[in-house]
Amino acid sequence: MNSGIPYMSETRYDELVREAKFGVKLIHKEYCSGKEIAYVIILTGLGDYFVGISPEEGHNNQAVIDAIHQYYAETKDARVIEGYQVGIYELIEASGHMKMFSNLLRILFYELYKEHRGEASFTLDMEEIFRQLNSMILERYHNFEKENPFFDTWFSRQQTFAMEHYGLILQGKPES
Repeated sequence: MNSGIPYMSETRYDELVREAKFGVKLIHKEYCSGKEIAYVIILTGLGDYFVGISPEEGHNNQAVIDAIHQYYAETKDARVIEGYQVGIYELIEASGHMKMFSNLLRILFYELYKEHRGEASFTLDMEEIFRQLNSMILERYHNFEKENPFFDTWFSRQQTFAMEHYGLILQGKPES
């Protein structure tokens, strides 16, 4: 920066992705050392792995996912894909509350968005992910309904979005 040439500033989003990539590198080392749930930490923004402008705005999953794809593109380490996918499966398993379930769908929909636009450095087995997701929904649907009186309306919009944009079916309301 001492060249006298004005520095062209990054966008705030670019800064978030750069920050997230630093976290992904650290999380990846943890994953490679045997901590299976390492990617869950950055996907959910726990502790020092929160990526965002402020806590009020929430954790920026998109910046994290972009950082994971950038990190894989740089390293070509298949364990990045594996760790990310394990993190998603762990989130499916842990999605016992509406907020975590909503966060999980945001992650999956952004991943699908990147893949469908050709912007992903790898693709995930979305059929298998959705199979496990649908199994979880079938098991916990009534709990989500009890937790949030507007769950059915919200979830119906998510189902429509998944089908219209990606041709994927989200499990409907189970028979009582």
